[in-house]
Parts: sequence; C-alpha cells; structure tokens
Amino acid sequence: MSSFIFFSLFVFTNCQSQKNSSTQNTEQKNLFTLRFIGEKIIPFEEQFGENEQKMTLGGLSGIDYDKENDIYYLLSDDLFDSTARLRFYTAKLDYTKDSFEKLQLNSVNFLKQENRQLYPKKNEGMKIADPESIRFSSKSNTLFWSSEGDKQRNIIPFIAEMDTNGNQIRKLNLPKHFIDTTQNRGWFHNAAIEALTFSDNENKLWFLSETPLQQDGEMTKKMEGVFPIRLIGLDTKTSKFENEFVYLAEPVAKEPIPKTAYGLNGIVEILEWKNDKNKDKDNTQFLVLERSYSQGYQADKGTIVKLFLVETQNATNSKDIESLKNLIPNKDYIPLKKQLIADLSKMNLNHIDNIEGMTLGKTLENGNKTIIFVSDNNFSNKQKTQFLVFEIIE
Repeated sequence: MSSFIFFSLFVFTNCQSQKNSSTQNTEQKNLFTLRFIGEKIIPFEEQFGENEQKMTLGGLSGIDYDKENDIYYLLSDDLFDSTARLRFYTAKLDYTKDSFEKLQLNSVNFLKQENRQLYPKKNEGMKIADPESIRFSSKSNTLFWSSEGDKQRNIIPFIAEMDTNGNQIRKLNLPKHFIDTTQNRGWFHNAAIEALTFSDNENKLWFLSETPLQQDGEMTKKMEGVFPIRLIGLDTKTSKFENEFVYLAEPVAKEPIPKTAYGLNGIVEILEWKNDKNKDKDNTQFLVLERSYSQGYQADKGTIVKLFLVETQNATNSKDIESLKNLIPNKDYIPLKKQLIADLSKMNLNHIDNIEGMTLGKTLENGNKTIIFVSDNNFSNKQKTQFLVFEIIE
C-alpha cells in the first residue's frame, strides 16, 4: 500500500430513500428502464483522512466499479483549499433491490505526475490537471483517468494510466485534431474529456468531450441547433487512433432566465453497454449521460440529466473529416443512432444535482444490473454530493 492511503469506516446512512433534438425516435429491440432504489448525500464540508492528509469530500466527477473486489473508485476534480491534493477515494456501497443501506469510504490516494511527484497544492503553484473521469481495468488492475486541461493557460487535456496507489504509469497519445491549440481548433476551455469508457474486453478506450470541438461548431449553449461531438476510440495498449463516430448532443433543455443568462448542455459520462441481444460484434453500444444547466431557476430546477443509448452500427467513421461545422447529419455523414432511456427530472426524485459520474454497479439478487450516478458539488454549500442508485429492468 502507498503511504498516502488511509483506512477507516466512514459511513453515510442519511437521505434514504422540443427544439432540434438529436434523439432518434426509432424503436430499439434492447430498450430498458430504470427503477430508483435509493440515495445518499455526503454532508457539505465533511472530511476524510488522517492528520495533515485530512481533506474535504466533494468535487466527485467520476466513479467506477471493481466487480471482483466490490470496490468503487471515486475521482475528485478540485483542490478546494490551499492544502488539498488531487485525489481519488475507494468506497463500498451497500444496497439491495429495495434500499440503499450504506455508503462507506475506505481510503484516499493522491494522483501523481510522471516523475512520481504529487500534483501541486494551491499554495504550491497553479493547477496543472483537472480530473474528470475514471475507469478501472480488470485486465491490468490499473486505473485510467482523464484531465480536461486548461485552454486559457495552454494546458493540454490528457488520459493517464496509473496503479491503484495513484502512481502514473503512462499517458496515452491523443489525436492531434482534439488537442490542437491553434486558434479556432481543438477543445473549448473547460469542456474537454468529461467522458471515458472501455469496450471490446477493454482493448479499446473511448472518450468524448463535453461539447463540440471548435472546428466542428459552437459550444452547446443554445435552445436549438446541431451539436456534433466526436466519440474517439483508441487502442488501449498502444494509443493508436482507430475509430471515430459523431454523437449529436441535445440543445440546452430549459431557457435561462433571463434569456441572456448562462445555459449549457454537455456530455458528462459514457459507459459501454453489453447486451446478450446484441449479437453483432461490429455494433458497439454505449450509455451516454447528458447534463443541461440553465441559470435563473430555484434549487436544482435548472438542471436536467438524461441518459441515452447509442450504437455504432451504420455510423460514419469520421476520423478523416476535418470539420463537421457545415455538414448535415444523415446527409453528409451518419451519426450514432441514439435513443432516450431516462430523464431523471421526470422520475419523481427529491433532488437532482450536478451529476457528472456514472458506473454500472453490482448485480442484484434477482439478476438485474444496477447503475449509479454521482454529483460534483463544486465544493459549494448550495450544491450536494449525491449518490443515486437504480435497478436496470430489461
């Protein structure tokens, strides 16, 4: 174990339980529904760790599940105060089909750079990584995580592989058209790699940016329009750029108040979806999570979170298309087929916060899968660190 891991029994038992839409209204043979099981909230400014390593819990932007060891990995994306470190936690989630019993944090680890040094605290220098998504590889027993960089300070987004103690093993090579730093190209500031997943028995690694690249269109800030986002597939072992498909994001879900106020819809996570009914080995399916936020509404009423099922069958490989900006979907290229699975705002939940993380959890006693969502509270007392657990009913 790393010297930066600390164990305890830290338990949370509270809080039990259109416009130019790109969604295609085509029937899909493997549609499923979600049934809410329960919720847990980590109290604001709750801390975890020991002595000088004790840090505030929050900023949870990613979650993934190690099925064999029944461990969840939670990625924190902010430094919060001058003494905090970029970090990830391990946790246990105890739930059945009837209730979410307990959330127990077990350890904290700190993310490290190529030279095995810790990333700097706020009082040690500027932030040079912005963690957003985390995935556990059962093949290598390692973790892959993404940083969305900083366009304004020319800090490039990256995907890194690390061991379960936080020691960096390598950085993957990303396609040049994604990390391009020239004017009007590459990722938009604060909208790079939010979504990360494996496919093909972890032989492929896929990622999405939160909004379109600059050469492909505008950020997703309008109530209407076409917002093409590139789903990029790499060989997990070699980083070779293999495939790319176009995902069409939804417009902003609710009009900001006033109309000139801030509004943004973005891709916050992706997961491979495996289904016994999908027999076509060339048709990869994914779950994609979109989160729309509009200013001017009370509490969480301006946040809309939607889960979509998409598939690659018949979609155009867009890796050689220089710009999508003036191209017409289904005429100049075929985007990923997309269907709405769930709108969390219509599921009678008490609260929907700034959801950013998503993972498939354990299988229930009845054989059904589960899915878990986690929110990033941005270390704000006006937001919540929220865990939501659902049963998947196929």
